[in-house]
Amino acid sequence: MKDTVLAQSLKPRHIAMISIGGVVGAGFFIGASAPISVAGPGALLSYALSGLMTYLVNLMLRDVALSAPGHGSFVNQIRHALGGHAGFMTGWTYWLVWVTTLGIEIMAAASLLTPLVHLPYALVECIILAVMTGANLMAVRAYGEFEYWFSMLKVGAIAAFILIGVVTLFQGHIPIRQNLFGGGLLPHGWLALLAAIPAIMFSMSGSEVITIAALESETPDKNIAKATRSVGLRIVGFYLTSVALILCLVPWSSLTPGESPFLFVLNQLHIPFASAAMEVVIVSAMLSTLNSGLYATSRILFELADVDDAPKAFMRLHPSTQSPRIAVLFSSAAALIIAAVAILSPNAVFAFLLSATGALIIFHNTLIVFTRVRLCGLGITPILTFLLLLGALIAMALVPHTRHELAISTLTMGIMLVIAIVRHFVGKAPSRAL
Repeated sequence: MKDTVLAQSLKPRHIAMISIGGVVGAGFFIGASAPISVAGPGALLSYALSGLMTYLVNLMLRDVALSAPGHGSFVNQIRHALGGHAGFMTGWTYWLVWVTTLGIEIMAAASLLTPLVHLPYALVECIILAVMTGANLMAVRAYGEFEYWFSMLKVGAIAAFILIGVVTLFQGHIPIRQNLFGGGLLPHGWLALLAAIPAIMFSMSGSEVITIAALESETPDKNIAKATRSVGLRIVGFYLTSVALILCLVPWSSLTPGESPFLFVLNQLHIPFASAAMEVVIVSAMLSTLNSGLYATSRILFELADVDDAPKAFMRLHPSTQSPRIAVLFSSAAALIIAAVAILSPNAVFAFLLSATGALIIFHNTLIVFTRVRLCGLGITPILTFLLLLGALIAMALVPHTRHELAISTLTMGIMLVIAIVRHFVGKAPSRAL
């Protein structure tokens, strides 16, 4: 029926940019300083391993789309291959990861904008969320254009940074060897290199939004197969090239976690208006991530409702825009509650939510690998992908400050599995594949 069918007006360029928008956010422009501070120059190897995992997972998504067309996003593909319990568990934990990320992005954007607009912090948070919610309530084609230009700004900023960095290096005035190896390649040891991987993987997550956005295009499976490979390569290229330039241009020890390494480098090179330009880019990155996140969470709720894993109200579409307005508003409200909880209970509820998202992305990627094996058979690529993901989980278990996150994430997955099983035994089992 038309009142429960999403619009199919997104083009391949929208799909690609929505995915990039979900991945390249403030966690890249600001968060890159933390892994570098932890691992030193060895962080480039951490980024390379994380990038390889991201690329391989994208190949898994492509193979799944080609092998079992017509089953929806990666969540429904997991449901189709591994059963209803796996689909329920993946869908709701994926939604939890995104709404927690949305809460963080709202706070970060409000912190940057509040000094500029001279309004109360809470009001700025509400305004930001209201604007992004409004964008997601529009017709999906208008939303796609909105996100396309948001993401283009980020891509343009990264390209400009790379160009400035390369030109500066070719001028020959930068002590590259001293910057890279002044304190040793692995100043904090191999364990530090492994410790940086989970945070990097979290910052690279989001490319699976391709499988969600493609459902609102005319040829979903074809667009998934086409976009997953190219977007994965672009994302890895952006991250690796930018981090390599940062490490070459300034001493890694001069970077401060929580501050933008891009801005630090540009200021060191005395690039005019760098601070103002980077603030615009970072705010745009945050708004773009909010935009993509609200889109992804609302569509996942729509899919969950379609298989009776969520209230049917989440399938209700606006008659003119065909957007799932109740699902959008529910995800928006959840993000606002998380942002409020971060202020009211930073060391209890919010700390739990933040920790719960730590390894969930790795768990989701592992289920994508199992789905690929179930549908396409075993091969070298899925084995390599699984071993790398397993290595990331082992790294989390070995490092004290991520061991807690691994435990909380595992507990969260377990709780979701128990809920799915209980639903089954009370006669409300998750529906089978469509």
